[in-house]
Amino acid sequence: MNAPVGDTFATLSMESKVVLFSLAFVWVYLVITAVVSWTKSTARWIHDLLGFGLDEEEMLGIKHHKKGGNRSKSKSKSKSKSKSGNGGKVNKPAGDATSSDTSETPWGVGQQREVASSVVPKKPLKTHKKPQQAAGKNHPLHINTLKGHTDAVNMVSFSGNGSTVVTACDDATVRVFRLDGGATCRAPRTLRIPLDRDATGACFANVAALDDPAATDGIVVMGTSGLGETRLVSFTIYDAAGKPPEVRWDKKSAMDGKTAISLSCGGGGEGLGVGGAPIRITPVAVCSSDQTGIRVWAVDSGVEIGRFDTLQFKNHNAAVSMDGNMIAVSTFTSEVKIWLVLRSKQGASMGVDSKRAAMTLKGHRSAVNWVQFSPCSTRAVTVSKDKTLKLWNLSVRYDVGEDPKVLASVDLSDECGAGRMPTRVALSAAGVAAVMIGNSLVFYKISHGLAGTSVKLARVDAPHGSGAAVKWMEWSQTPHAIDGDAVEVLATAGSDKRVSLWRSP
Repeated sequence: MNAPVGDTFATLSMESKVVLFSLAFVWVYLVITAVVSWTKSTARWIHDLLGFGLDEEEMLGIKHHKKGGNRSKSKSKSKSKSKSGNGGKVNKPAGDATSSDTSETPWGVGQQREVASSVVPKKPLKTHKKPQQAAGKNHPLHINTLKGHTDAVNMVSFSGNGSTVVTACDDATVRVFRLDGGATCRAPRTLRIPLDRDATGACFANVAALDDPAATDGIVVMGTSGLGETRLVSFTIYDAAGKPPEVRWDKKSAMDGKTAISLSCGGGGEGLGVGGAPIRITPVAVCSSDQTGIRVWAVDSGVEIGRFDTLQFKNHNAAVSMDGNMIAVSTFTSEVKIWLVLRSKQGASMGVDSKRAAMTLKGHRSAVNWVQFSPCSTRAVTVSKDKTLKLWNLSVRYDVGEDPKVLASVDLSDECGAGRMPTRVALSAAGVAAVMIGNSLVFYKISHGLAGTSVKLARVDAPHGSGAAVKWMEWSQTPHAIDGDAVEVLATAGSDKRVSLWRSP
């Protein structure tokens, strides 16, 4: 019979026992190391697949806690010093564009001037071949700062003619800035619209100007309480002396208790109907929840015309095309789905085809962080956690199942270091994409076609100061006259309580 293991072990010499103990220890160590390595690899794979991870503010180490009506105040930011670039130079606008001191007065009181629309000279848009790199407002692309906010600015939007900017702020106030004289206006007239909750979104919906000849603008405002309840309000803005904003409609519980994370408006103006007759295209407003719900509203009436579920676990943002006919939603998956807005023969918004998406943008390998339409509504641009930017052609036969094709793909990995990835993107009419990568604002000229190339034009490090996050950005639809040139202007909203205006490279 075989001797018991214990008896066999007892007969071994001390040297043999030491060797056996050493081998056992090494084996256990290797097993534990392999398990830990496998766990980390699996967690990273799940992170990339599902799109879980740090958002922009978390990557910057910023925490903006809210509980009830209490808000944590942002600390004052130190001024950033400019860094040397890669050789390219951009001339500063005349007068050395500086921060503007905005005076907040009742709308029209003591003001008899007309709002000056952007004057577009005949000179073509200038581009600068070599990329620029510097920090914050010291960058040569910086042209102005809109002040007056007392908390983080969540959203910024231009009016159609570029002469007015509306902002939504955590201080529960919407501000309307009149840029009389263009983007370099140092003392814009400012209208304050207080809300009963944090202003988390605001965008223009120019239906108001169609309804009332005395009205100059219409805006839709989204406010979110500390408990996550969302309020949606539509205002008509007048330029008459002393005439306050007029509430068109007010939805006090717009998202059924769910927290809204993005607001987008599109449509308005005139289109062509049957036989080429002009029709009025009524705009729509879209709210996206932080879960999977989407709600769609007719801006002219405040009637909810549709709601649907993306079924994609988590929404990142929702965007409406400029013509108001398409709604795109980015989620934690690698695909972006596009739904169609249903309209009557007279152009009125009637609902959303929520049974199925009309188109799907396929091509990314990881979660899509942001989607935006081009001003012409025939293109879309996306950025993903796979560290790429893609430009899509939306002029396809979606009614027979054809999906949009990729026109250009830009590898952003050179700008994406450890913990950095693209979080937002905005595309100008001239094809310049502004991308937030970590805490850097990077500009690319997006070209497509057989001989097309995409060129990095400029980079702005810490555009709102060290440690401050860019929470929103938008291009003006109309170029501004700066130093005799027609210049496209980008607005960025930051957690530093400011809005910065940048000229296109």
